Amino acid sequence: MKTNLEIEFKTLLNKQEYVRILAHFSHATCINQTNFYYQSTTLLNKKIAARIRQIDQSYELTFKIKQAKGKLEVNFEVPSNSVEHFNRPDVQQFLMDHNFSSHWNYIGELHTTRYVVQEEFGELCIDHNIYLHREDYELEYEVKNEYMNLAYQRFTEILNQFSIKNIKAKAKFHRFILSKLNQD
Repeated sequence: MKTNLEIEFKTLLNKQEYVRILAHFSHATCINQTNFYYQSTTLLNKKIAARIRQIDQSYELTFKIKQAKGKLEVNFEVPSNSVEHFNRPDVQQFLMDHNFSSHWNYIGELHTTRYVVQEEFGELCIDHNIYLHREDYELEYEVKNEYMNLAYQRFTEILNQFSIKNIKAKAKFHRFILSKLNQD
C-alpha cells in the first residue's frame, strides 16, 4: 500500500483550446490510461472514490479520500481489473480501519489520452477523456505539495498565456457519475 496527498488544479477546455495547448507543448509524453470505476453498494462511502487504473499492462487500485486540502490517495498494485481485488486482506483491512464499506460494484470506465509535461512545481497534464458516449478535454496541474502556491501561479500563467478562463472542473470520477445518472 502506498499513499499520496493529491493536490491539483484543473479546468475544462474546449477542443480548440486543447489543440492549441497540445501544439505548444509538443514535447509532452503521451500516456493512454483507462480508469475502471467502482461504487460502494452502500451509502456509507460518500467521501471515498475507487478506481482501478490501467496503464499498459500495469494496474493499480486507488481509493481517493477527501481531505481538508486535496485528496488522500491510497494505492494497491493489482494484476488486473476485477472487483475481486476489493476482497484482498490488505484492502479489506484498509476499508475496515477507516469505517468504509467493503462491498463494491463496477460501474463503468473512462479512457484518457494524457499528454504529460514534467515541470519544476509539478506535472502538467493535457487530457482528452472519453466516457459514456461523451468526451471532454481538461488541463490539470498535479502539484508537488511543497510547491502548492508556486504551482498555482504557474497554472494561472499557462491559462493566461492561452487566454483560457479558469473554470474549476469537477474530478473525472464526479463527471463520470453525473453523466451516468443522466443516462439512467
